[in-house]
Amino acid sequence: MKSLVYLSSLLIFLNCFSNEKSVASTGIALVGITASNQSVKPEQTSSTRAMSGAKPTLPSGKWTYEKKVVDKSGSTVYKASITSPTPLTFSFPYAGGSVATLTIRHKEDDNFLYLEISRGQFNRTFQGGNARIAFDNQPARNYPFSAAENGRANIIFFDDAAKLISLMKKAQRMTINVEFYAQGRRTIDFSTATLAWNH
Repeated sequence: MKSLVYLSSLLIFLNCFSNEKSVASTGIALVGITASNQSVKPEQTSSTRAMSGAKPTLPSGKWTYEKKVVDKSGSTVYKASITSPTPLTFSFPYAGGSVATLTIRHKEDDNFLYLEISRGQFNRTFQGGNARIAFDNQPARNYPFSAAENGRANIIFFDDAAKLISLMKKAQRMTINVEFYAQGRRTIDFSTATLAWNH
């Protein structure tokens, strides 16, 4: 009888040990699972967001071009984008590094120039703001920008897109100094030397 109890205890122990190894190897914790079977959207957890890569990061220092037909009338949108090679470092709640992307967009015979960051908020109002921009070794000048119409705080549109694009095509380097909400001013560098834009 004692042997039977001993054997049962041993089998229970081995079964528990096997389950623990399975959880450890898969990295999946079984604690806290409910019967509701609710799905978790990618934006709900930072770890899921990092793994899913909802928006692929563009190669730093290289222009990436895109052409896309956007509606039934055949209207075409052209884009040229470049990321800054140096991530922005913010404090809480945007700690972890933020990537800045500069994009030129041509739509319906008009050019737009906007700056977007992956994490953080620009210090702006719907009346806009100003950024100090320098090209190569020239002195920095103030250029006005506007907030996005949809209210997104991580993107700004430069008001004088045509002038800035013209200067970008002639320069090797563009430096943007802009203020972020509760983070102060930061400087972002872009290599504009290889820009090919004819729209």
